[in-house]
Amino acid sequence: MQSLANMKLSDRVKELRNQYGFSQEELARQTHLSLRTIQRIEQNKTEARGDTLIRLARAFGLKPIDLTAISEKEETHFAPLLNLSALSFLIFPLLGFIIPLVLWYLKKTEDERLRETGKKLLNFQATFTLAVSFLYVSGMFVKMMHIGGIFKMSTFFIVIFTFYVLNFILILINAFRSKKLKTVIYKPAIPFF
Repeated sequence: MQSLANMKLSDRVKELRNQYGFSQEELARQTHLSLRTIQRIEQNKTEARGDTLIRLARAFGLKPIDLTAISEKEETHFAPLLNLSALSFLIFPLLGFIIPLVLWYLKKTEDERLRETGKKLLNFQATFTLAVSFLYVSGMFVKMMHIGGIFKMSTFFIVIFTFYVLNFILILINAFRSKKLKTVIYKPAIPFF
């Protein structure tokens, strides 16, 4: 018998159902899910998420993380990496969005926590990129139009530098939070995802 840790969710559910001596109908009754849902999960035609995953885990006396394909150990390595990948904004602001987007896209279907972490990170990075781009364009406009007062170039550079520092600090804090399997906090952010 293959280890549960190395199985797909569909195989895990089927293996556990057999170990517990449940028919598909009995598992449907235990979980208050439809028979069709159980069949689709076992045939790998749908992925159990959220409440469905919780119900399945309860039926087998497990935690939802025990049923998912990604282990906590893998998650504690990938989630901080996902957060730290946003540091690429230091090279070019748009990279702080693109690199985490690619990493998130590759792993988003594997775990709910990673999916939510990625969404929050990407929303914040998109907001950061838009804000910094707006400041750069505004600064160039002010310079070209010779507008004075509080709209000096040094003011724009101070605000942009403050945004960079805030982004850097939030990424580091959330990398540590995700290492400890805590919810990440990226605010303010426009909800794009």
